[in-house]
Amino acid sequence: MRSVFLLASLLLCLTAFSQRYAFINYSTKEGLPQSQVNAIIQDQDGYLWVGTLGGLARFDGHDFTSFGKNDGLLNNRITHLEIVNERIYVGHDKGISFQCAVDSFCTVSLPQDIPPKNITGILDFKNKIYVSTNGAGLFLLRDKQLIHVEGSPERIRDMVLSDTSIFLATRNGIFSFSEKEKFQLVPSTSESSYSSVFLYDNLLYGSTYDGELIKNEPENKQTKTIFLEEDNPFRNAFNDSQGNFWLNSKNGVVLIKNEEIIRFTESTGLPINDINIVFEDREKNIWFGSGGKGLLKFTGELLTHFNEKSGLPSDLIISVMRDDKENLWLSTYDKGVCKMMDDGTIITEDYIPSIVWNMTESKGLLFFGSNFGLHIYDHKQWRSLYVEDGLPSNRVTGLKRRRNGDIYIGTSEGTALYDINTHSLQKPFKNDASITSVRDFIEFNDQLYIAAQNEIYRIRDNNPQLIHRFDAGISCIEVDQKGNLWLGTENGLYIESKGILKSFTLESNGGAEYINFLRKIDSVLFVGTNNGLYEISLSNKNVRHYDINSGLVDLETNLNSSYLDEGRYLWFGTAAGLMKMDLEARETGIHQIPPKVHLTSIKINFEKMGGTRIQDLITSEKETLEIAYKNNNISFEFDGIYLTNPGGLKYSYYLEGFSETWSPTEENPIVNFTNLSPGEYNLLFKAITDNGVESDTFQIAFEILPPFYRTWWFYVLCFVFLAGLVILMDRLRVKRLERKNYRLKLEFENKLTRLEQHSLNASMNRHFIFNALNSIQYYINSSDTKSANKYLSRFAKLIRKNLDSSSHKNGMVSLRDELERLELYLELENMRFQGKFDYQIKIGRHVEVEMLRVPAMFLQPFVENSIIHGILPLKDRKGLITIKITDHLDHIRIEIKDNGVGIENSLKNKKVYPDNHESQGMLITKGRIELLQKISARSIEMIGPSQINENDSSLNGTVVIFKILKQYLE
Repeated sequence: MRSVFLLASLLLCLTAFSQRYAFINYSTKEGLPQSQVNAIIQDQDGYLWVGTLGGLARFDGHDFTSFGKNDGLLNNRITHLEIVNERIYVGHDKGISFQCAVDSFCTVSLPQDIPPKNITGILDFKNKIYVSTNGAGLFLLRDKQLIHVEGSPERIRDMVLSDTSIFLATRNGIFSFSEKEKFQLVPSTSESSYSSVFLYDNLLYGSTYDGELIKNEPENKQTKTIFLEEDNPFRNAFNDSQGNFWLNSKNGVVLIKNEEIIRFTESTGLPINDINIVFEDREKNIWFGSGGKGLLKFTGELLTHFNEKSGLPSDLIISVMRDDKENLWLSTYDKGVCKMMDDGTIITEDYIPSIVWNMTESKGLLFFGSNFGLHIYDHKQWRSLYVEDGLPSNRVTGLKRRRNGDIYIGTSEGTALYDINTHSLQKPFKNDASITSVRDFIEFNDQLYIAAQNEIYRIRDNNPQLIHRFDAGISCIEVDQKGNLWLGTENGLYIESKGILKSFTLESNGGAEYINFLRKIDSVLFVGTNNGLYEISLSNKNVRHYDINSGLVDLETNLNSSYLDEGRYLWFGTAAGLMKMDLEARETGIHQIPPKVHLTSIKINFEKMGGTRIQDLITSEKETLEIAYKNNNISFEFDGIYLTNPGGLKYSYYLEGFSETWSPTEENPIVNFTNLSPGEYNLLFKAITDNGVESDTFQIAFEILPPFYRTWWFYVLCFVFLAGLVILMDRLRVKRLERKNYRLKLEFENKLTRLEQHSLNASMNRHFIFNALNSIQYYINSSDTKSANKYLSRFAKLIRKNLDSSSHKNGMVSLRDELERLELYLELENMRFQGKFDYQIKIGRHVEVEMLRVPAMFLQPFVENSIIHGILPLKDRKGLITIKITDHLDHIRIEIKDNGVGIENSLKNKKVYPDNHESQGMLITKGRIELLQKISARSIEMIGPSQINENDSSLNGTVVIFKILKQYLE
């Protein structure tokens, strides 16, 4: 009996100092509908779904969104959750619910003749959905009805699907089911009451209510017991992605990891022993569904902790040391110093009367720096050193072992050196009176750095040199492999490289400015802060943060409390207990699974869009969100799913069509845009974990529609309006011009009429008529009745033609009429002047005199002018008047030529003809031609009259030429 008692005592001692694991507890206070969790699943979007006895909850790592009967669930009592064909199925005690919309459910109840039975499994087997119950057997879901499968065992606790069959964990063993072979007991399995069944490495495993984990080996036709713990009825079992087995019961959780058995109970940190389910998410996090404490997240084995519940005298550990006998020494803030023996026994040392700030070991001696002297222990007896023994002050604030075993001692009033060989105190440096309140020492390449209260010193030639002074206190220093000096202060972390001091930011929000300790291990630097532990890669300066989600029991670390144990474990104190980090498990604890990103809402001018519209935008690659220009205040809200460390997510976005680079990372998953210019944009958004792992890039296209005054139809409308305005103005202008031209035309026509009248008058001037009548009288008196009759008939015909010409429209007559009249005139004048001249009218063979129209009576004045002023004055020769009409492509050429005295002699004879007939007729004709041109806008060109000069410079008459465009004559 005594030996049994001693063994029990030893077990109690070992248990008393057992390490504790960290769990993050999510309960009704965080938004969980109810504290009893029966089921956990994860959908394809990364959301965790939690089924409780009070409803369903969706968890994104930060918040719970609850669903209940009001959202379509059959009832709030949830017994099972499953995802089948990307749709969530919910098991109740009276039937199932399934997701029929984004946030709503449809239901199917068990047949009415069946009493309430818990749904335990839902799966798709050969495109048919089967539902198992604990008490009513197996059902087939068809046409929104649950149809009982005949012959099925009644009490089915779990189901798993293989390639060819369904395996059922039942009260009477494990059964297989297929369409060909109905329910068959799996050979070699016992008829125990099974709680769960699963497949691993193509082998069948199961857990029983007898505390057994079995593996079925069909080749050997036997069942092998992997683990047995009597009186521990396992409710469930499964294997994780690492090949480990997890078994849960009302007595906690058992983890079978290779050959190691790890128990999670209230004594090792589990908030409650009653665990209904264990689940592994896509990021390899382990979750527990408890029977009263809600949802529990296991933070892993990287960080474990020890506190008063583990057997420590206090939670406030401020220094750690392992001695040469493998005992672990711990100094506390309020309960002195204790040591844990190799057998787990904790012994409190009462010798030191005050707080011990730091400890170290050298050559079998243990050194303790306290508020009241330096204390030394050789495992047998204690001794102390004070001011009277050579200490600068009794307040020892820093200890550092040198490579040779000597101990640097920092006090509030200076420094000292303990010689490990002579066991005496010495003064280590010259002129060190200014070095006070020393916190830390560091040696590198035969150089010593000292961190005083707010100053950094370098020791050269045994003399302290001040190299940096700060406004805040300095707590610790460290040197990396490149010789860079790292300084931890109350105002943040600093690094000195090549004499240049720079601030090193751990967190952009400034939560990690108070540095408590620095510890370099290989190529990484661990930094203890008031916001958790940070790991800096010295090669690339990447930062990793360890917080509550990583397993820290408290974010606030203790000053200079770190200790490296056996090169594998990093110990450090926090405000709620002692932490132990397994450095070998550090790399396996880094999750490389990318987070998920989802668009949760779009707000336009602070108005939220409907969920259906957002789903359309997400699922359709061609769908583009169109936003009116007046609603140009857009907010995109995203949800980043990273269950490992939800608070470690940061976000970045890139707006194609606006920016050129990705935005700096920030913690806010909301992107706001205001006053974007009209155009097409593509928003790219991603989440980044604290380990630098990026999510898939989410993108959504949207278009800012231009204001109406910048649309194509407005431009077209403006163009049409302006074109219409221009046309209207042009038409008004044309009408004004037409009216003006009409008035001018009337004026010109009046003038033309008057000129035609004048022309008529000129053609029948009084001299011509008087002379014609005299000629007739002359012929009568001469009894030349024939000549008189001829002259009279010609004269009458000429008068009639002149009168007829005045009545023609626009004063235009045919060229033949004009030539006939002209020939009558020449014939009369020739008779009157009795052969004084001859005349010729030559018409070209291509000239159509009948078709061409010319101004009436426009040639006669020039012929008259040739007769009177050119021919009559001739004394030495007979006159000749030639009228030649020829066709010249686009115009008709009319040439009137005489062989008279010429223009110069004619001008000399003006005094002889004071009435100046030719001038009046020619001026009238010129005026008529100008008016006709203005009225008809056609061309009549008159060249001359001009004098004809022969080669011998003798005078030979005049010539006048008319060029008349054919279109004018038509």
